[in-house]
Amino acid sequence: MEKYIGKVVQLIYIDKKRNVTIRDVRVLAVKDGRVKAHCFSANAIRIFDISNIVDVEEVKRHVTA
Repeated sequence: MEKYIGKVVQLIYIDKKRNVTIRDVRVLAVKDGRVKAHCFSANAIRIFDISNIVDVEEVKRHVTA
């Protein structure tokens, strides 16, 4: 995940309630098995547990509303 720091990626993520979500985020930091990122859908900083990330793909062009 370190290679994505500063980049916008799309995550497929399973949260604590076992809900699957797809989110566009800007990765800010990676530490201790967690990713700190700005989540565009929540418009806030969020922490993602790497073990709950199903897939990650770099977004070549992110459009904000």
